[in-house]
Amino acid sequence: MPSARRAARHTAETSSPGRGKMIAAVQILWKQIRVDLHGDEQSLRAERLAFITDILKLKRPVESVCDLSNSQLARVLDAMRRFQSQPTLTGYTPPVKVPATTQQETGANVIHLASAEQVFTINKLLDHLGWSDLYREKFIRDRFKRQKPQMLSPKQANSLLRILLNIAAQREAKNSGVTVVTRAAIKALIPGLKRRLGIDGHGGAG
Repeated sequence: MPSARRAARHTAETSSPGRGKMIAAVQILWKQIRVDLHGDEQSLRAERLAFITDILKLKRPVESVCDLSNSQLARVLDAMRRFQSQPTLTGYTPPVKVPATTQQETGANVIHLASAEQVFTINKLLDHLGWSDLYREKFIRDRFKRQKPQMLSPKQANSLLRILLNIAAQREAKNSGVTVVTRAAIKALIPGLKRRLGIDGHGGAG
C-alpha cells in the first residue's frame, strides 16, 4: 500500500547512520551564522526553525529539526552554507534591552512584558505577512510558549521582531524574482520594508 511504503521509507530515512551528523551540522552551522545570539538558546532555536520553515517553503512551522527528512536536511545545510558565505545580515542584530511599559505583578515578583511599541511593530509585520489569527498564535506559541505578542518578554519580542522582519524581507526578495535569496539581498530590502510599514526605528529590533 502507498501509505505503508511511505511509512517504511520515512522509518528507513530517519534511522540512517549519517542522519545524526546532518542534524548536528545544522545546529553547529546556525550557531556560526548567528554569533549575535550566543548564549540565548531560546532565540537561537526559534530563529533556526523560522529559517528552516522559510527555506523549505513549508505551510506549517517546523517544530523540531528532527522532524525533517534527510533530503530536507541537505537542502537546509546547503542554504546555511550559502548564507555563511554572505556578509552579515542587517536584520540579524543582538537583542536590544527595551524598557517595558507594561508590567504584570504577581505578589513580590514583577514580570516585565513587551512594550506597547514592540507589540505595535509585531502586529504591523504580522498584518503585512497576511497570516490568520490562528496561524499567528501557533507561530508564537511554538517558539515562545505564548499566544499573544502582549504576553512576550521584551527579549522574546525582540527575537520575534527579527524573525518576522527576515521572513518578510525574504518573501519580498522572492516576489521580486530573486532565485537565490542572500544576506545581501535581504540587507538591501529591510530598510525600505520598515519605512513602508512605518516601523523604521520602532520596536527595538534594529
